[in-house]
Amino acid sequence: MTDLERFPLGTPLRPSPAFVPWFIIDFVLFALLILCCTAFPLLLSDTGAPLAGAAALGIFVLALLLFATWTRLYYQSMSYELHDDEMRW
Repeated sequence: MTDLERFPLGTPLRPSPAFVPWFIIDFVLFALLILCCTAFPLLLSDTGAPLAGAAALGIFVLALLLFATWTRLYYQSMSYELHDDEMRW
C-alpha cells in the first residue's frame, strides 16, 4: 500500500480515537501528582484544613469531568486534509 492510498489527497481525515483516553489518563496522572502535594496532606492534618482538602478533591472531580467532555468534543470536531503542498487542519 502506497502513501497516497493510505492518505488520499483532499480527503478529510480524523485523528485516531485512541488519543482521547490517552489525554484523559495523562490529565488524571498530572492532577494526582498535584493532589498528592496539596489536597492529601490537608486531608490528613489535624487543623481545619480537611475541609480545604475535601474541596480540592471536589474541584479535581469537576475538572476531570469537564476535561474528559472537552477532549471528546474536541477530537470529534477535528479533521485535516492533505494537499500537494500543504496540510489543512
